[in-house]
Amino acid sequence: MSSLSEPNVYRLPETESINKEARIDPIQYGQESSTFSTLAAAEASTAPPTSRIKAWADFHAQLARPILMILFTFLGLSCALGHHFYYRSLHGKEVQDPQWPTRWGIALAFFIKLVLLTSLDIAYKQQAWIIVKKRGFKVRTLDSIFSACHDPLQLFNSELLLRASILAIMAALVWALPLCAIASPSALTSEQGIRNDATTCNNISFLDFSRENGYGLYTEDGTRAALSYWNIYTNPQTGLDDRYIYDSPTSELSRISQLSFLSSIGPLGYLSPCPSSESCTYYMDLSIPAYKCETRDEFGGENPQGYNKSQFAPTGRLLYASYSSFSEDQGGKPLSWANMTSSAPDFGVWKELPSLWVGWATNPDQYVSHIMECMMYSAGFGYNITFSGDGMTVDPGESNLKQPLLPEGSSKTPEDEDYQQFSGYHAAGYLFRNFLSGNISLSEDGTYWIDETDILQSNIINPDTGLPVDSNFETAVEQRFNDLFLSMFADDRLHSQITSNISCSVVSSILVWNYEPFWLVLSYSLAVSLTFVAIAVGAYSFYNNGYTADAVFSTFITTSRSMDVDALSRGHCLGQWPLTKEVADTMLKFGEVTIVSDSTDEARPHAGFGFPENVQQLDAKKEYM
Repeated sequence: MSSLSEPNVYRLPETESINKEARIDPIQYGQESSTFSTLAAAEASTAPPTSRIKAWADFHAQLARPILMILFTFLGLSCALGHHFYYRSLHGKEVQDPQWPTRWGIALAFFIKLVLLTSLDIAYKQQAWIIVKKRGFKVRTLDSIFSACHDPLQLFNSELLLRASILAIMAALVWALPLCAIASPSALTSEQGIRNDATTCNNISFLDFSRENGYGLYTEDGTRAALSYWNIYTNPQTGLDDRYIYDSPTSELSRISQLSFLSSIGPLGYLSPCPSSESCTYYMDLSIPAYKCETRDEFGGENPQGYNKSQFAPTGRLLYASYSSFSEDQGGKPLSWANMTSSAPDFGVWKELPSLWVGWATNPDQYVSHIMECMMYSAGFGYNITFSGDGMTVDPGESNLKQPLLPEGSSKTPEDEDYQQFSGYHAAGYLFRNFLSGNISLSEDGTYWIDETDILQSNIINPDTGLPVDSNFETAVEQRFNDLFLSMFADDRLHSQITSNISCSVVSSILVWNYEPFWLVLSYSLAVSLTFVAIAVGAYSFYNNGYTADAVFSTFITTSRSMDVDALSRGHCLGQWPLTKEVADTMLKFGEVTIVSDSTDEARPHAGFGFPENVQQLDAKKEYM
């Protein structure tokens, strides 16, 4: 048996160096053991095992590896598609578990890498044996060929790169393929999102102005205020003191109106009714009066100041002016009521409502004058009201201007059921018209302007120019009056303000999955497509080989039985590394070599590695030992 101190070697011709052309006698060991004797006896008594190239003796065994190579590739493709659809199914959904989806993604990515590498490894081995059959390589290059898939440093072998380029590319692909397992899981991330949940919001502020009707001294909830004050007179028909006649806006209406008109952020906000600290949105239908403004060519109504369009810039000095179409007292009552007795038939009867006249100039570089008349209408509005961290936001929805609040030729008497509601609307309109009344004019030399109106306290007039901020001034005026009623939601002192439970949508801030498929699709597309190219090369190599080749230990045992390899391995049978330069630079080729049987002394063809000059091309019709 061999020992480290005295290794057994094959008996070679008497020469000081390796003689590649020398005929080597049959293999003999310096010290035969019983094991070697038994093997020799078996060789003498039985014929050597033979194999015919492309004979397909064991058909299913030969096809197992190619079939696995193809199946694993399609398995990788299927899993890659599954990975994509799995991530796509999570896209936009709330993150319930922030860890396991990404863990499954990583597991899928590494499994895909594993099966594709398995296919690629099988294909590589088939091509490797084709290459070593076609041409001879140095021993060091053969080492690189059969270990490049396990040692990336072998890719720097110049002979491998130049003379076995296909193998070098396939080996490089083996090392690049795992990158798909790094890039693909990163396609799934989490980001901030929102979730809308339908629920019921409690204690939503609501306005019901029909509650104005019948509200008087003996009404419960007397601590709250109506929209208007009343004078109580004796009803001539009943003799009872139950005839309520409009007097003026209440101080509470005046207070909320002033706050609303001066607000620079739109309607006044109030405490959030959301059931949690999150945002919520609800839709509110509101029946309120509204001003409808239309362009006019010239001023109308009583026009106590005698305004006309020529007085406005550029031909005149006026920049803004507003008045009501007829005069009212300080409470907003028609002046004609003051000249009537309480028993007069028309006392307290609304026969008309004043309209709002406004004139203004725009474009300070080249002034243009405008005139409009605004009439009060009965209207219905829809609003989406949202509460969030930024406060209250009101988005207008549907709007419907039904008809003038007091159509021409009609009247509203104290005996009408909605008289008090109607009078409250008039009170709000009076305060609005009074706020807009007055004028803004340029000085005689045009270097400054003079204001005689409260409108400059609002944000619809630019205090630097005295001109409207919004080019669509008609809409700005209409919206400012609507904001007054929206601001009443915040006033719990008003009798018309009530609370109600209504459906709402609660918006919660959550984490949602975000799938960006670019890197996953790109990495898997490259990996799978290149693997398909590689297995095509492997399948072609398998067809040319006629059998399944491998690179395991048993393969090298059966392919290294030749006199040339025996001579080359002299002094290196322990497998020590690195090899000497002489051995490493020796050229070997795989093909038909001749081996002499110890029992018959007959030379028989054998497939194995040998020196290129001693190796012939394999013949498919021959049987090899």
